[in-house]
Amino acid sequence: MNLKKNNKFINVIEDITKKNLGINLRKLFVMNIEIYIVYISQIIDKDKLSNSIIKPILKYDKDDNINIDKIAHSIIYVEDISIDNDENNILSSILEGKSVIISNNDDNYLIANTTKVEKREISLPEIENTLRGPKDAFTENFDANLSLIRYRIRDENLKIDNFKIGKRTKTNIGVIYIDDIANKNYVSEIKNRLQKINIDGIVESGYIEKFILNNALDIFPQVGLIERSDMAATAILEGKVCIIVEGSNIALSTPKTFMEFLGSGDDRYDNTYISVFSKVLRIVSFNIALTLSSIYVAIISFHTDVLPEQYILALAMARETVPFNAVSETLIMEGISEILKEANIRLPKQIGSAIGIVGTIVIGQAAVSAGLVSPLMVIIVSLSTMCSFVAPDYTIMNPIRVLKFFMIIITSIFGLFGFVMGYTLIIINLISTTSFGIPYLAPIAPFNFSDFKNYILDNITLAKERPRFLRTKDKTRQ
Repeated sequence: MNLKKNNKFINVIEDITKKNLGINLRKLFVMNIEIYIVYISQIIDKDKLSNSIIKPILKYDKDDNINIDKIAHSIIYVEDISIDNDENNILSSILEGKSVIISNNDDNYLIANTTKVEKREISLPEIENTLRGPKDAFTENFDANLSLIRYRIRDENLKIDNFKIGKRTKTNIGVIYIDDIANKNYVSEIKNRLQKINIDGIVESGYIEKFILNNALDIFPQVGLIERSDMAATAILEGKVCIIVEGSNIALSTPKTFMEFLGSGDDRYDNTYISVFSKVLRIVSFNIALTLSSIYVAIISFHTDVLPEQYILALAMARETVPFNAVSETLIMEGISEILKEANIRLPKQIGSAIGIVGTIVIGQAAVSAGLVSPLMVIIVSLSTMCSFVAPDYTIMNPIRVLKFFMIIITSIFGLFGFVMGYTLIIINLISTTSFGIPYLAPIAPFNFSDFKNYILDNITLAKERPRFLRTKDKTRQ
């Protein structure tokens, strides 16, 4: 492709077109002036390019000579434009989906935003199910996600700080907060951690989550996952920071405490008594999922004397044909439960639920009929599995899938003492963990009655102040 080398920009685009990058070049002649439009056809809006750029330029018939400044301000119809004179920015602009307009008689060039990325429509949430809350969920499109937040928060103090992370992907990252509410120290810390990320590419918000954690090896999550725009708006209004990643339908919310993982958006919308009942139910279910199997091991293997005499005999008769001790029986059944759970997640929706239900019933019944496990063991594993599905944010239950095996093993070695020791170690870990300087167990440890009351009741009419542990600038919400 032969280009007339009248200025440095034309030399640059000549070199670019030789690199086989899939870059298109459109050459126009207007009043003896050569105009070059460089773009990638797969990621631009072709109608916008044709009707808002090429067509107006070709129809220009004024007496004044055409130049980049005139094209930008008097000819084309594109709303997002910028003029630049650094040839090093040409290729990066093209790769972002923008169209670069160069004239052979001008020392500047024009960048027009003609980006168009294929995206799915806003759909129902899949991981943050709600009965009463709004149903609009984030998508993989960065601008669409920002629009959902701006639609709900129309405050002039809403700040969106943009970053590009990934040396090769140059992924857009948006850090969103309300300037006169959010603690500036938390915001600065988050920005600093983002700026320190040095990686080839970011393809999902999970990458960002791992990079900004206090301790990447900590088993408990310290960053909340948000799929619904109303939950993102709620977190921002509380004084938190929301992070949106281009290409991901899951936003991040930070700081996040342990107790908040057990809260649901429906708690804010429902009756206060139902909210309190639901929260207590989730807390109890969390502990059942963690400890029920290990308590079974402790009682059967070490402390059968805590049971009534008649039940001890009935339990002994039920276990008469079981070829495994209580520890092996529990590990096998919990392992099978985790296999079924993993299979249920990975299989297509149409058959996943059937496999989960049928597999559990068939395998459990068959194991009892064959005398491999006791009926009580099946009941315990089933109850433990059901309790693990109660938490609204599934990420808080993922550690339980690992820690319950830890509890089973340490209990099988030391009995009830081992159970208490293992549970204590987990509590110590929770107490010693922080999320961007905030105690992970707040408002329980350190205890704050006002925050604890507001968390349990979750009644917006009674919670006149924002959580104190967030140390927000504006402490009152009403």
